[in-house]
Amino acid sequence: MKRVLLLSLLVLAACKKPASSSSPTNTGGAAPDPGQHAYDERQACTVDADCVPVEIECCDHCNGGKVVGVHRDYADEVRRATAGAPECAGTACTKMACVEEPTGICRQNICGIKVGTLEEVPPLPER
Repeated sequence: MKRVLLLSLLVLAACKKPASSSSPTNTGGAAPDPGQHAYDERQACTVDADCVPVEIECCDHCNGGKVVGVHRDYADEVRRATAGAPECAGTACTKMACVEEPTGICRQNICGIKVGTLEEVPPLPER
């Protein structure tokens, strides 16, 4: 029995996991390296108060969509660019309620969002 267990452990240890192609979504309070994603000037910040959450997909973030952090001066511009997209016509969104609403955060001079204890710094979609 001990040999089977030992052999199993050796086989498992020898198996390498493939490298993940996506970065984790919970950055633990630290923003990802700005060189990893194409962040633009609409997400530049110096303090949390600079940032606001903006929904950028057909459905809100609680119902299958996505929310990003944007500098408050660019929030309306980003909303106009993403709201009412033609592909949203006829989109059915779930109607689940959010437990906590997102708030804007500033991490390493890039706006992100915080929902509960989860902090993310997702990039804006390309223009």
